Amino acid sequence: MRWVSWVEIQGLYAAAARAAGLAAEGRPVVILRGGRAFDGCREAFAAGLQLGSPARQVLRDVPGAVQVDWADVDAAARARAFWDRCLAHTPYVEPVEPHQVLLGLPLPDDPAQGKVSRRLQEEVRALAEAAASFGFAAFAGVGTSRLVARAAAQALRAEFLERRPGTAPQRLDAVQPASPRRPGSGQTVAIVPPGEEARFLAPLPIGYLPCPPEVRRRLRQLGLARIGEAARVSEDEWVRQLGPQGRLVARWSRGIDPEPVKPAYPPRRLARRSELAGGVRERDPLERELSRSAALLAAQLDRRGEGCQQVGLILELADGRVLHAERTLPRLRHTAYPIQQGLHALLGQVLDGLGEPVEVAAVTAEVGLIGPLDWRQMELWDDRLLRERQERIEGALALLHERFPARVIGLGPRNPPSWREQMLQYADPYRWSRKA
Repeated sequence: MRWVSWVEIQGLYAAAARAAGLAAEGRPVVILRGGRAFDGCREAFAAGLQLGSPARQVLRDVPGAVQVDWADVDAAARARAFWDRCLAHTPYVEPVEPHQVLLGLPLPDDPAQGKVSRRLQEEVRALAEAAASFGFAAFAGVGTSRLVARAAAQALRAEFLERRPGTAPQRLDAVQPASPRRPGSGQTVAIVPPGEEARFLAPLPIGYLPCPPEVRRRLRQLGLARIGEAARVSEDEWVRQLGPQGRLVARWSRGIDPEPVKPAYPPRRLARRSELAGGVRERDPLERELSRSAALLAAQLDRRGEGCQQVGLILELADGRVLHAERTLPRLRHTAYPIQQGLHALLGQVLDGLGEPVEVAAVTAEVGLIGPLDWRQMELWDDRLLRERQERIEGALALLHERFPARVIGLGPRNPPSWREQMLQYADPYRWSRKA
């Protein structure tokens, strides 16, 4: 699976607002986000709607338009219906926003051969036609990486909206590979052949790179307007200018983006339920059970090459109540320690919120927001000694968890004492002694 497709729907929010009865029939619909035009129906664009224009200008460009705030539109159901339609084509569906989705196309043809097969064209055409039914137009970019697919779809959308579409978009009967010089060519589907990524990206604006705002400002200060201009700068120079982010800019400008498509829809979860015989009232046995669950769940994730970004805890009390809590991690994790720490924090949050001792009959540990881990360098040397050392450390921690509360045992660097504490210990040797 190496083909990646970025599908973007225009008019999704306007269609959802009209279906919810927020706009009268026959009147153009314009969706505002942050006080500026964010989306609209076909009639609004035909009348001259410009995305990003303020609300007062919308009334001049589209007389009689109904302006609906983006927060008042519930497009989740409509977006999920489209994502369900995508599952018929591929199991790799990563929603970005309700109107944007990344798809991994597991087709048998290999992109490394440098050919765009007829089957790929038919598959992308079917996806674009299905997406257009949820708005009034859809744009599908296909490439060998997320970056190229996203840039191809955005180039199509920019050219399509520049023509102020008032009728149906160009038919998708002939899907041709995207041209490096003219990305869209009036169509709504673009396929970038393998090996053409750098040439395709070169004439596009520098804003097509997914850089943070501060990096984008720095690129503008350097006078760079096109991606091809950034590609001519060496990677070492970009690192000197932008630090670690410069390495990404150097690779993105050449079309290199190894990050895979994460199968985030439908959301998958892994869970382990443990029944506690006779019920448990103390916190320490619960923490030990959660530590074992975290180790087993982490082992499942590691075997699949995946990570989780959400941990959940379910406590089934003896009186029939069920308590649930969730926590989102900063990034994907696949080791036991961060999962264990998240579960222990949730346990303390739930038990402290009750304010009284309770009897727990069963405990369930869950991990969610599962996706494949980023590319990692393989070990160059034999790591048997490293694995043996890790097993010894984990065995020692298991013995310590059986004797002491789990909240006082953990992995991580220990902060060295300050100079003042070292001097006080020198003057008073019993300062840190437990026997004193």
